[in-house]
Amino acid sequence: MGFPDVSDLGNQYRDYLRAEFNYRPAINTTFFLGALVVCPSVDLQTQPDMKTVALAGTGAAQQLIRGFVSEAWAGFNGSIGVPSYVSPTTALISTGTEMVDTVIWGFHPSVALDQSGTGAVTVTNGIPLVPSRGTAGYVQGVAATTAAGASGYAANALLPASGIGSSLTAAALAQASQTDTLTGTPAVGDTLSVTIQSPYVSTAPGTAQTITWTTPPLTSAQAATVTTAALALVTYLNGVPSFSQYFTATQVAGVVTITVNALATPFTVNFGSGTSVYSSFQISISGMVANSLTFAVSSTGGTVSTAGAANLASGTGYKGVIPAMVVPNVL
Repeated sequence: MGFPDVSDLGNQYRDYLRAEFNYRPAINTTFFLGALVVCPSVDLQTQPDMKTVALAGTGAAQQLIRGFVSEAWAGFNGSIGVPSYVSPTTALISTGTEMVDTVIWGFHPSVALDQSGTGAVTVTNGIPLVPSRGTAGYVQGVAATTAAGASGYAANALLPASGIGSSLTAAALAQASQTDTLTGTPAVGDTLSVTIQSPYVSTAPGTAQTITWTTPPLTSAQAATVTTAALALVTYLNGVPSFSQYFTATQVAGVVTITVNALATPFTVNFGSGTSVYSSFQISISGMVANSLTFAVSSTGGTVSTAGAANLASGTGYKGVIPAMVVPNVL
């Protein structure tokens, strides 16, 4: 098989160095992008050529690893209509275009990682990844010497040496949060603001960014008490897509709590100089990763806003995507 050559820096569309293969799906299975797939037992193959894959289970020391579903796979119906990732219910129609595009070797930008499984270890750059003991189709970190043996490795994590996403500890998943306590005497026209670190941008690689959400001026009803002012802030934040794709806001008696939601939305981090991007990756805002995000609040008028801390906090574990180098178990 052929691989893309290294190109000069003037080429802005460099291909990943990797190999892919279209496998037949096991019947009645919900696949997803970045999922780890394995070769099922011979009685579960849909054709006699042994080119069927199923989601990796959650058992220990699994073998027969095939690779990861490509991040570019369009689903079983391709580009026609809404993508479907559920395979046919019978082997008789699991042929033709019903294939799963799978990365079997090389770079994958977003393999599915769940750090809550039994035996998981902290994932840093280069750490081996094996099938998750917590969620089917996911992987988890493992010590370099493991009972699974070399054939049980699925990939090696490809992470930064420091900063966001450089170390993903093994723990039960808990989402990070932070508080904004409102005091003082709210007045008509006051505004309330929350500022949280946002994805890096291509025009300033390596430079942390923030986004600020500010309410419209409070009405007389909203300014009645700190509780009504907090409710106005919560309603505003949850209604803004740039906020709600990552967070959910709630309030009790004037204390607004902002919590990372369960969507594990990708967050772009990049590296470079000036306006030149040398490298970038995506990490999900999930678990402990969100503890790295800066947090600040402010207000105008008679309302006083006080942040619980300068960062989100109390996130543990991780369930989302990371970049990795897929181990060539099938070449």
